[in-house]
Amino acid sequence: MPPLVWSRVGKDTLYFGDQRLYRTSDGGTHWELMSPDLTRADAGVPPNLDPSTVADDDHFGRARGVIYSIAPSPFHEGTLWAGTDDGLAWTTPDNGAHWTNITPAGLTPWSKIAGIELSHFDTNTAYLAVDRHRLDDDAPYIYRTADGGQSWQRIDRGLPSNAFVNVVREDPARKGLLYAGTERGMFVSFDDGGHWQSLQQKLPMTSVRDIEVHGDDLVIATHGRGFWIMDNVTALRQMDAALSSLVTGAALFKPADAIRLRPTGFTGTPMPKDEPMAANPPDGAAIDYVLPADGKGPVMLTIYNAEGKKFASFSSSDKPATPDAAKLTYAPEWAPPKPSLSAEPGMHRFV
Repeated sequence: MPPLVWSRVGKDTLYFGDQRLYRTSDGGTHWELMSPDLTRADAGVPPNLDPSTVADDDHFGRARGVIYSIAPSPFHEGTLWAGTDDGLAWTTPDNGAHWTNITPAGLTPWSKIAGIELSHFDTNTAYLAVDRHRLDDDAPYIYRTADGGQSWQRIDRGLPSNAFVNVVREDPARKGLLYAGTERGMFVSFDDGGHWQSLQQKLPMTSVRDIEVHGDDLVIATHGRGFWIMDNVTALRQMDAALSSLVTGAALFKPADAIRLRPTGFTGTPMPKDEPMAANPPDGAAIDYVLPADGKGPVMLTIYNAEGKKFASFSSSDKPATPDAAKLTYAPEWAPPKPSLSAEPGMHRFV
């Protein structure tokens, strides 16, 4: 599928790529050519294929590549980066008048530039996700540049050796917080790619093809498992401070803004929905905290209002009463669950 990408500055320009790059600013009525052919004139035959097999299917000539990734700058309208599926990376500072080949050294043909992420914080920093599985190479390849593509560094330490990378994204609110979608699930880095660790949680083991950070939520698109959302990743953005606090005890994260909702009144007996729908996030304020492995005793959480007066208090020692279904005047499943505070080591979310 050829890429279609909106400008990140102005929002009225749409970019399209095949072997060349095009743009439109009038809804597709007119298209402007922005580049020459950015693919390889001859990518050759990959070593894992029989040359005679490729030659038999070579009636269209040698060129086979296409532009696979387009990344407009979040700072300057005329600055764009592009990557091809035959292993080339390019950048232009002037709406395509001049192009510079910035392909990482050693990147061979048939290496797909699966994703390009331009930093939200620095005009010279960018990340490449490279997929080489067509060469029977399932290793992860993520590259980082801090000088506009003049030099590149591999930053895939901690990723499984057999999980090639489809996409990498930088958190727009926290510099150095990166997310990677691989053929074997989700991963996160808190140190600008220096180290990676799993962010799988309860996500099925599947190929993650795209990532979007929308406000405080992490949204992914998978191959065959639909769309998934990790609600409220503000705790991930505070992880460094939290880990420092764990040296002396528990760590409490600053909560994200919460929205007060008015519950729907009686709307009649609930009926099955026409279409299956995923659950919404729970209503209320989400409070994240993490407890050390050697912690002891109950956990107390007290909430104060703006005037400093106690508003509510909870304890892990509280035992929510189980309602007696025989005495209820409504169906038990309509009763909202009572919140429970966990005292187990690790990270928790209390609503």
